[in-house]
Amino acid sequence: MQTNEILAAIDKQISQLQQARALLAVDADDKQTGKQRGRPKGSISKAIKASAPAAAKTSKRTMSEAGKTRIAAAQKARWAARKKATKSAKPAVTQSAPAKVKKAIQSAPKPKPSKKAVAPAKKTARAKGAPAVRTPETKAAAAGS
Repeated sequence: MQTNEILAAIDKQISQLQQARALLAVDADDKQTGKQRGRPKGSISKAIKASAPAAAKTSKRTMSEAGKTRIAAAQKARWAARKKATKSAKPAVTQSAPAKVKKAIQSAPKPKPSKKAVAPAKKTARAKGAPAVRTPETKAAAAGS
């Protein structure tokens, strides 16, 4: 191939690559300018912000003593009504609960001991008369006594 033909082939490839790049750049621009999530920037107009009156800073709200007294009285009345309702719902108690329990325990019949109240303990190898394992420490202790 001659140099002119090589340069012509390179120029042809360059033009094809530039066309491909242009197509990709257009697709990328469309995606960037497409619909986005969230509130768009500048959705609150600066003119509206400027014309809106500045909200007066409110001071801490406090309650007067009379208001506190009224609320306390109302709550005490609710408690009293609830206590009265629970009192009327329950029967009158003649004895206190601990006294009733103590009396029930004392009057309960005593269980009779059964013949097999306690199972006999299992005999171990030592108790059966099996020879003990002799270690150097036990030998020395037996020799010393």
